[in-house]
Amino acid sequence: MQLRWKASFSASCLHAAACMSEGLPVADSTIAAALYPPTEALRDELYACGLAIESALPLLVALAADYESNHQLVEMAVRRMQGAGAIGEAAIARLTGCITDLEAAWLREQPALVDELAVRGRPLREQWEARGPGLLRAITRLTVENFIAPSAEVVLVSPLVGGHGRAYLPSNRVTFEAVLTNPTPELPETLRLGWLLSQLNLDVPVLSEPMSQHRLPRLARLATLPLVLAAAESVELATLDEATLARAIECWYLAPTLPDEIPQKLLDWWQAYESSSTRWPVAMMALDQML
Repeated sequence: MQLRWKASFSASCLHAAACMSEGLPVADSTIAAALYPPTEALRDELYACGLAIESALPLLVALAADYESNHQLVEMAVRRMQGAGAIGEAAIARLTGCITDLEAAWLREQPALVDELAVRGRPLREQWEARGPGLLRAITRLTVENFIAPSAEVVLVSPLVGGHGRAYLPSNRVTFEAVLTNPTPELPETLRLGWLLSQLNLDVPVLSEPMSQHRLPRLARLATLPLVLAAAESVELATLDEATLARAIECWYLAPTLPDEIPQKLLDWWQAYESSSTRWPVAMMALDQML
């Protein structure tokens, strides 16, 4: 996999808004207080424009690193969601203003954020280059030859939550909070990045048919948890067991509402897949039904 690394202030701000909208815990209460009002204003404006918040915010995050102009960013996001001209220029201007206000609020608190992201990115990249390619090769050995996307972009964002990220399958891009140390020693950041990158090709028809595209992102996040830990075990980075799966769900998936039995179900599903000749799309359908 050829990786392109990019630090993005705009993506950091929108990533923060998306995390706060999902109710994720913010590591710095001062930053949370500063970003709350513009985040709420952005949410209100999205709702007023008839844009679903739960899909509009992730799309804005996914696109943010591509556009220096917030106006262009909003136009492209609206076009992707509802088509060109779906909302008027006045509404686009209001949404643009909300994003600009969000960025201004963070800059008042952390004026050197862009420089900090560049500094934080260097050790993460070095760690990945040392162990990441071997991890991806192990993932391929456990699945199929075309499982890993040939290229991807890693967008470094500020560690608002303290170790979070999201895979954006249509864009072949992940956002990755640039933490300075491993927040969870038994789950190195190289593994978290490998987990995100391993999801990116799962929207390719040969790997996901006939999976519901609506449920695919969530299922991809869960299916790749035991896969990445199994690959990590083969390269001596982590172990695959119920306790480690539960810890990965807690630290990476960040979904406290998942039932307690999910780690064991994921482990059972993975062991059944690994011991059989089941094709990956069929295994994904089985996991979907199991969950």
